[in-house]
Amino acid sequence: MNASAYSADRPALGIALMLAGIAGFAVMDATIKWLTADYSVTQIVALRSWFGLPLLSLFALYGRGVKSLMTRRPEIHIARYLLVLALSFSFFWALSQMKLVDAIAITFAAPIFITALSVPLLKEAVGWHRWVAIGAGFCGVLVMLRPGMGVFHWAALVVLGSVVVYALLMITTRAFKATESTAALMLYPQLGMSLTGLVLAPFFWITPSLTDLGLFALAGMFGSVGVMCVTHAFRLGPAAVISPFEYSALIWASLLGYILWGELPDTITLLGAGIVISSGLYIIYRETIVVGRARPRLPSMSPDDTGQ
Repeated sequence: MNASAYSADRPALGIALMLAGIAGFAVMDATIKWLTADYSVTQIVALRSWFGLPLLSLFALYGRGVKSLMTRRPEIHIARYLLVLALSFSFFWALSQMKLVDAIAITFAAPIFITALSVPLLKEAVGWHRWVAIGAGFCGVLVMLRPGMGVFHWAALVVLGSVVVYALLMITTRAFKATESTAALMLYPQLGMSLTGLVLAPFFWITPSLTDLGLFALAGMFGSVGVMCVTHAFRLGPAAVISPFEYSALIWASLLGYILWGELPDTITLLGAGIVISSGLYIIYRETIVVGRARPRLPSMSPDDTGQ
């Protein structure tokens, strides 16, 4: 990626949106984990999608209206819908089997996969300094998971699979921002999920109480807010800069886990989180140096730049 591409980015706003989006996802995850005690994952996926769709639709139609939903690459949206479908079913099911803070800890591998995949898929440059930081971050995740010590529940393999799916989803957001609007990237997968829910939910339906219906609505709305914020975040800055702020999920997972289930992260978990956060901060530091060096120079003119 050349200097001109970076100059169009707004990483500070992207970071703020990432923090807000992760908070929204944390509330959604905690609510969904609570609901898995009484409802099937299929019904949860369906109701979360139905309650989240109106908010995303209003956002999509605001400003440019239906023009924002025009697409040149419908196959991309179909692929993203399938990724969201796989992500939702796998992660929501795993939440029913694991502690919230443990599941969230495994998802900290997402920035590692996103940054690594940005090299072959987005052709982004990642220097050896950041590769070392990525490796350190992965070691921090392993410290939190403590393989062989009871934390790496077999359901954690499902979470890890969902992490890879999530990384691919975020990579597509970055890759197709030039041809697809933010509204289209967010709304079409949600629409597909809602339609899938209409087909599958009747086979697993349990009529929810008014209180639980409110919780479903809460999960849907906070999930939609999270999607909007994170989608925008990855369009405003390089993946290597934005993705480390997903580590803020540990704070929310710890707080919500303690309030709802009396869970608290232990010393080893906090140690691992410290390693991961430190590596993320170093990635941001190295990225700042790269961007700072690139900005004073005029971008070189390649055939693509000149339109030849």
